[in-house]
Amino acid sequence: MHLYLYNMKKMRLFFLIALVLALLIPAASWAQDYARPELLIETDELAKLLEHSTTNVSLIDVEDKKTYQRAHIPGAVNLFYRFLADLESRKKNGYPATTEDAEKLLGEAGVDKDTLVVIYDSGKGPSASAVWFALDFFGHKNVKVLNGGFRKWVKESRLVTQDVPEVEKKKFVANPDPKKVVTLKWMIKKLPKKKALLVDTRSFKEFIGENIISGASRGGHIPGALNLQWQKLANDMETFKSAKQIKKTLAKRGINEDTKVVTYCQIGMGRSTFLILAMKLIGYDNVVEYTGSWEEWSADPRLPIEK
Repeated sequence: MHLYLYNMKKMRLFFLIALVLALLIPAASWAQDYARPELLIETDELAKLLEHSTTNVSLIDVEDKKTYQRAHIPGAVNLFYRFLADLESRKKNGYPATTEDAEKLLGEAGVDKDTLVVIYDSGKGPSASAVWFALDFFGHKNVKVLNGGFRKWVKESRLVTQDVPEVEKKKFVANPDPKKVVTLKWMIKKLPKKKALLVDTRSFKEFIGENIISGASRGGHIPGALNLQWQKLANDMETFKSAKQIKKTLAKRGINEDTKVVTYCQIGMGRSTFLILAMKLIGYDNVVEYTGSWEEWSADPRLPIEK
């Protein structure tokens, strides 16, 4: 009897400790039941990586130069995401940027085939997903996006700096994968045959033509597109929602694991790539980017639009 009571006390103590740990340990990406949690890195994980890592790591701030100069995470280099969103390249073959530009820009950021790349943005938008998409498109898979970005980092009172680090330039060799994108020619030929579900990730006002932002020639959306604003996949701090929440949001739009999705936004790099990253997180791989996006479509008066 004494042994039984002793074992019961040990079990209660074990469960009490487990409960306390569960309450104290912050929810990391692995706790969200993502199929690919390795695509994200949490702020505490990044802090430890920067403090202890001796590996080949490139931390990239993807905001514009002025924002970067105001303050950034120590050790971060600056690569504005729009530099990897070249319109002429997107119109020509769907590539986010030319192979030459990608190799130059990423090499100057200290990226080669052995580099672990960690990307972050201001935390107010999906810019980091654009550079993640470009790296993935050009064949670099060892990439993580900081979940919540710079805003979450600052809110947690972590170190920031204005110091610009010296970067050892590397040789980045691009290996583009055209299967990850579609062109205007594909859109005109395939969409009328309902070969895919077209998803517009812009704001609802842009979608219905009430708001025409710089770079768009007309207001409205591509015929047949459904509107899924990228914010529907994010929490208040612009961290990604859990896998369960993302799947539920997508299911309401008729999207499941087998649905062929083509997504677009204003420039094909940012809001729509946020959707692609969210889908990849939960294991939904049947998604491609129309990189020309509304910037290209709206500029051709011969192409139909809806409002």
